[in-house]
Amino acid sequence: MRTVIDSKSHGKRLDKLVELQLKNAGFKQTTRSMIKNSIPLGVKINEEKGKPSYRCKQGDTLRIDEEFWKEFFDKKDLSEEIIPQQKKLNILYEDKYLIVLYKPKNMVMHPGVGNKKNTLANYIKGYLQAKNQYDTNVDRAGIVHRLDKSVSGIVVIAKNKYVQEELKKQFTKRKVDKIYLAEIKKFKDSELLNYPKSRIGKIVDKIEDGSVDYENWFRAKGFIGRDRVNRYRMVFRPYHFKGSKSAKGYILPISGNKMLIKILTGRMHQIRATLYYYGCHIKGDTLYKPGRNSSLPEKIMLESIYLSFTHPVSKKKLSFINQKL
Repeated sequence: MRTVIDSKSHGKRLDKLVELQLKNAGFKQTTRSMIKNSIPLGVKINEEKGKPSYRCKQGDTLRIDEEFWKEFFDKKDLSEEIIPQQKKLNILYEDKYLIVLYKPKNMVMHPGVGNKKNTLANYIKGYLQAKNQYDTNVDRAGIVHRLDKSVSGIVVIAKNKYVQEELKKQFTKRKVDKIYLAEIKKFKDSELLNYPKSRIGKIVDKIEDGSVDYENWFRAKGFIGRDRVNRYRMVFRPYHFKGSKSAKGYILPISGNKMLIKILTGRMHQIRATLYYYGCHIKGDTLYKPGRNSSLPEKIMLESIYLSFTHPVSKKKLSFINQKL
């Protein structure tokens, strides 16, 4: 987001202008006190880091890093503002420390800009409050990791702060095993699409047994960064480019134009951007297909079908798989 300071903004503090710009960009909860310490990281004035107290001059160039601020507000804990709501949850497992459940498509994980209700966090808070088990110390109602709104699948929710932090450490250190199932549409040939297909039944049996060998899967290793043409999308490349981060995963084509995907790094839109690079997009995904598309899909044929982690208290290995496969 690039702006040239005009006469109306001449003399105004940088933090005030950034607050207004972020609000206009959709980050309605922005306040100066909330963002002032992060301005040097996400704002440049005349291509240099800006200070919150800087008085802008006419002709100055103000550049705001939208990706930085999106991540900033995504990580901002708004737990006290979560409105408890009642909705039947598809719970796969529950004990006094955590919940494992199935998130449907078209459901947002937690409240955000202009979206205060009807998220998984709202329903989790309502569910636990009704049982007198809601811990006000947890972040985002206990959510540990996330799935995109349009993606369904298995997620784990913590019931207290200790369990939440311990589970987060497992995700950060890549100690959690996650596998996704995608139904794809091809638009060009690639080495991935020509990779030998496997039978899903045998692979699922190996996943359940914990004996799956990823050495026989296609290895997708490269870098992911923001698409400069379409800012809603990410781009996968086999080489490093400006602003990109490493992305690693394994993909296994199976029958019926479907693929199993195991991601190791968990970058934003990693699966969707990687598949696009290799000549295909997920069925129903209006954002990641050929052309300049900006519409955000509510449902795509991508699902988190397997989740395995170590219980933070019992230290036992817990594994869950979608039995409908």
